[in-house]
Amino acid sequence: MAALAGFAAASFFAVARIGLEPRDPSQGVGVIFAPWTGADAAFVRAVEAGGRFVRFGGLPFVVVVMPEAADYVDRVKAAGALLIVDPLVLAACLPSSSSSAQASKSSQ
Repeated sequence: MAALAGFAAASFFAVARIGLEPRDPSQGVGVIFAPWTGADAAFVRAVEAGGRFVRFGGLPFVVVVMPEAADYVDRVKAAGALLIVDPLVLAACLPSSSSSAQASKSSQ
């Protein structure tokens, strides 16, 4: 049973790693490191791999960058990134400020 659960987790990770990669990384990427990676370490790894910092994602281990080199995705994976995603996909997973404001108004 544990082997089956491990296989399912590995399959999910492989599909996410391949399926969520941006089609055109030169337009920006969301770089996701391990959850225990601090914001400072995530920033350094993402920038040292050749990216220009844009912003942090919703969590401290998520960094959005503009790659400055064609091989950025490979370089940031070598620096420990777990996933490279299209920043639009990443933004779709975060609440927008307008929807958060509407939610807080409706709860009053």
